[in-house]
Amino acid sequence: MRRSASPDTGQRGGWQASPQAGLPAVTPNALAGNPARAIRFSCFLMTPRVLIALRSRAAFLAAGIALAGGVFAQPATSPNLLLTPSLPTVVVTANRIPEDPTLLPMGVTVISAADIRSAGITDVNEALRWLGGVVTRIDSSFTRNPTLDLRGFGETAGSNVVILVDGVRQNEGDMSGAAISWIPVDSIERIEIVRGSGAVAHGEGATGGVINIVTSKGLAEPGGSVAFGVGSRQTREARASVRTGTGNWRHQLYGTVYDTDNHRDNYRARDRSVLARSTWSEGDSLFSAQLGLQDQRGGLPGGLTVDDFNSNPRQTLKPEDRGSNQTRNLLLSGEGTLAGWRLGFDLNHRESNADATYVADGYLSGADTAANRGGLKAWRSFDALGASHRLLVGTDIERWTQDKLLDWGVWGTSRIRVQQRSDAAYLRHEVEWRPQGIKVHAGVRRTVSEREASGDSLGSLAVNNTSWELGAAMRLALGPEVYGRMGTSFRLANSDEFSCSGFTCPPNTLNMLRPQTSRDQELGLRQRTAQGQWALRVYRSSLVNEIGLSIIVPSAFPYNTNYDPTLRQGVELEASGRLLPKLEAGVVAAARQSEFRQGDYAGKRIPMVANQSLTSRFTYQPFAGQQWVLLTQWVSDQRIGGDLDNSCSQTIPAYAVTNLRVSQKVADWTLSTQVTNLLDRHYYDYRTRCDPTKQSVYPQAGRSFMLSASRNF
Repeated sequence: MRRSASPDTGQRGGWQASPQAGLPAVTPNALAGNPARAIRFSCFLMTPRVLIALRSRAAFLAAGIALAGGVFAQPATSPNLLLTPSLPTVVVTANRIPEDPTLLPMGVTVISAADIRSAGITDVNEALRWLGGVVTRIDSSFTRNPTLDLRGFGETAGSNVVILVDGVRQNEGDMSGAAISWIPVDSIERIEIVRGSGAVAHGEGATGGVINIVTSKGLAEPGGSVAFGVGSRQTREARASVRTGTGNWRHQLYGTVYDTDNHRDNYRARDRSVLARSTWSEGDSLFSAQLGLQDQRGGLPGGLTVDDFNSNPRQTLKPEDRGSNQTRNLLLSGEGTLAGWRLGFDLNHRESNADATYVADGYLSGADTAANRGGLKAWRSFDALGASHRLLVGTDIERWTQDKLLDWGVWGTSRIRVQQRSDAAYLRHEVEWRPQGIKVHAGVRRTVSEREASGDSLGSLAVNNTSWELGAAMRLALGPEVYGRMGTSFRLANSDEFSCSGFTCPPNTLNMLRPQTSRDQELGLRQRTAQGQWALRVYRSSLVNEIGLSIIVPSAFPYNTNYDPTLRQGVELEASGRLLPKLEAGVVAAARQSEFRQGDYAGKRIPMVANQSLTSRFTYQPFAGQQWVLLTQWVSDQRIGGDLDNSCSQTIPAYAVTNLRVSQKVADWTLSTQVTNLLDRHYYDYRTRCDPTKQSVYPQAGRSFMLSASRNF
């Protein structure tokens, strides 16, 4: 449904965990220049004892200080365990403008187009899961848009991460999050994942992080590609792209056709998507027009009871429920230089029409959404007072409207219109002392928002917010960088939370949801060398008035409320490099806490959050033209949806899934065989009721096969 160990500085130059907690003595010296050791260390992060070290705020801050201070005792040289050439140059746009990630005061994971092709990924959401290590939750509809959870927000994860396409916000104003399956995977240049607050650059709902999907502007030489695939469960896929140009113009066209019976009865899905773009460039000026279209149709199999899942996870108890979704996305953007300033703008118009027929429950639903967003920004670089400066100023506007229909037949209908407007201005100033390897930044954003519901439900919100952020990064001896940042973030109730109709909305919650606010802190250490790269982050977010789901009694529908103060904190590690001449590896590991810190549920876990996760990738090339890729993700157990007091004796069980892809180059073609869920694990990652007799279990797919052929020309 889309909807502790104490730090010990007694040992010179290191951060050593207390032996009572059972943590190994790990110093930044031991990780510096050694992604192989970082990969081994990531596996240790998954043990429950690590989480004990994050119990108190004092322990968290002291650990971060010791970590930052210990790295100054770097060895004279770094072990040369890896044999890869210099890593490619990377540019990121997480802060709204192109930047070298060197000394960037935040952690950014970059997934390149080459990474996506190498792993045989054919869907942007799968790239985020298997290459970015993002914990996902099944999309129980047919739209292939799973919930993406950065830093453990559970049932409201989709409302706590901002999704961008070419820097333009895609989040809807309801609980559906952001739909990005319309983006052709062949059009992607890179994906940037920023874990942690991005409120200054991108506004509300960015406490968990920001994901920016950057597509190619078509400035490369003319050409194209074709790809075909057939697989189990009647899965068929075809993709094609073409690039051409005349004079200063470059044109691109991408198309995707996807059909599958999926892994359950009444779960057949059909997807058709097209992306067309024209780009004009001259000198340092650029203008681009982009149109994306998608049509999706399929079955809605609904949930199962626990016994149903155990006996036959393929079955459905709702064999006739159906749905459809159409999306149109138009983007105009451009950049140019004027009087020493770099200017940029973007204008985005998006429409979607979603309809569903729930035969089993006897009602119809529909939602017609129109979103208009615009942004204007200006930035310039200059030198002053012995330092290099970069100043960014900008403004964002948003107008979002949704017409919702619920038709209960003889019981009547409900029609609601929700209108949302938001205006924001932001400022960010960055200062770098290049010889000293130091960079600092400060930013602030002012947001004015109004939201109103009319029709069969009346609700309104009018909220002003000021968010800020401070950060600094320093290059240490022999190359590693340490950074820290702190700031605030916020989220407002969306249309499904502040307005409602009928029995799904207790009257005492209407119009009473307060803004969710958070104070965010992060410390990080990273290194990027010719041999590989690794990054270690420690973070803490203290939330007040978190907006979430609650249940009055176990048999009732969930309702929206403000929680007592909550907490998100944890440790994240990423590392990649070459272990052997023919073997490369990468790992993304996280140990996190998501819990109530005050109130009746103090110390209880937030539902639908995995405290630990580990995603790994191994790429083996036995000879030229042949490649084996092994992808694995392990996710620890989670509390069932609605189990705020943690009284349910059951949990969503931990699961581990492995994918294998073997590819062979034959002339101009790449032929591949891919096995998903190689070990045929039967599991689910979404359950909303503790009562095992309720139909609230949504199974994931078992083993499946795919044969494909692709060619670039």
